[in-house]
Amino acid sequence: MPRVKAIIEYEGTRYFGWQLQKGQNTIQAEIEEALRVIFKQSIRVTGSGRTDTGVHAKGQTAHFDVPDFPLRKLKRSLNGLLPEDIVIKDIEYCADDFHARYHAVERRYCYYISLQPTAIRRRFVWTILAPLNLTLMQKGAEIIRRVVDFQAFCKIKSKVKHHRCKIFKSEWFEKDGLLVYQISADRFLHGMVRSIVGSLVALGNGKITLTELENIIESKDRTRVPLTAPPQGLILEEVKY
Repeated sequence: MPRVKAIIEYEGTRYFGWQLQKGQNTIQAEIEEALRVIFKQSIRVTGSGRTDTGVHAKGQTAHFDVPDFPLRKLKRSLNGLLPEDIVIKDIEYCADDFHARYHAVERRYCYYISLQPTAIRRRFVWTILAPLNLTLMQKGAEIIRRVVDFQAFCKIKSKVKHHRCKIFKSEWFEKDGLLVYQISADRFLHGMVRSIVGSLVALGNGKITLTELENIIESKDRTRVPLTAPPQGLILEEVKY
């Protein structure tokens, strides 16, 4: 069967993340169910990586194999069957050996913080009303840029062969009235971005120093991370191949 590559946008508020979980509502499960309805058979969907409970995506990439079917009709049918908080943005045939996870070379996340109460954006930001030292947070982001081993920021008991990640970008900037942390890497560990953001916010509000941040990284001890950012501010922006 031909292989299809899809770009998917979703609001993760109602879901227990991307990956299939028994007895839980997930993004992957919703898409596989829509495909089952269309093709009257089970079709496995493989994403570029999993996003955690409550995390959103603008550019999740996935692949799946389907019988011959007009792509425009497939996109329209999927979007007609999927809940409104999941949208297939683009779909195309790809090489039979294309793999959404293993062929990805860079993944980019952004974390959004609002420094004032917001009603409209509340599902997509972490609202922090206390002052933050952006200069210190940017210095912390520069430290993260140089890190190789991220065991200190990985959830305990995560099943990974190693904790090494190659960071391409780690920076803070302001956009549309929000404080944004942007990080891109070749891979991410379970809970990594949220624990990094939490640590940088702890740096910005004076709970830890730059030296203490470096000590946390060197310790490789997840229990020393001072704060984990809530999921709603995190968005998977794009995956590059």
